[in-house]
Amino acid sequence: MRWISVFLVLTCFCTRAQSNFFALKADDFYGVDDFEALYYSVNNTLYKQVGKQRLQFYDVQLGDLTTVDLINPLKILLFYKDTQTVVLLDNRMNENQRIVLSDLEPYRYIEHVRLAGERRLWLHDLDQNRLQLFNYVNNTVVVSTPTMKVTVDRLHTDYNFCHVKSAGAVHSYNSYGSRTGVLAIDQSDHVAYDFEQLIVIHEDEVIGYVFGKDFRFRESGTKTSLNDAQEVKSLYLKAGKLYIWDGKKITIYPLNPEKD
Repeated sequence: MRWISVFLVLTCFCTRAQSNFFALKADDFYGVDDFEALYYSVNNTLYKQVGKQRLQFYDVQLGDLTTVDLINPLKILLFYKDTQTVVLLDNRMNENQRIVLSDLEPYRYIEHVRLAGERRLWLHDLDQNRLQLFNYVNNTVVVSTPTMKVTVDRLHTDYNFCHVKSAGAVHSYNSYGSRTGVLAIDQSDHVAYDFEQLIVIHEDEVIGYVFGKDFRFRESGTKTSLNDAQEVKSLYLKAGKLYIWDGKKITIYPLNPEKD
């Protein structure tokens, strides 16, 4: 898919306290990749933007876009829950593969999907309320967890671990399907994760955690206050920077969590 020249959606950076911010007019903000490209959607079209240029992906047959996973910028995962479809894009936003989960046997309804590496996906099977490591090349389930006794709000993953956010905790599972730890949080807390680093927004405070060698989260010593009780519509953690979108602008907070 070719590059498309457009008017700038992003304004210049402005400094305020210890953070930077820029305007973003969009319906949803999904995050940034390792190369600092910005991903957002307008009218159910996913855009990847760098400066004045952007790429896009849209397929009217897929329904509403539910999830975008940017853990691998060379293999971008899109999940459309209404049609139970996963689309994998390359870094030019060209479609490489389409996986129709509703065609799998036995049938199960998938609520959440994330990348797991090595041609695998993390799936949240809502019918049995469990996680599955799924090989999408040969359509086989590699590992299943026991039934989880919590309501799953969101998955935060890397290639080897899946961290399940529920109403009052973050539950960590390894690639063997075993739960390794539980971090208690408040029901209203916002959470972001990026390769061993977890950020929890509690009221107006940003608290950092690190995933230790015991495969549990502990506080890293990072604490930052948000600007003026900032509204959080979505957030994304990448390379020690926390991106918070309030519906009109993205504020960037630099973080420096300690590693175990």
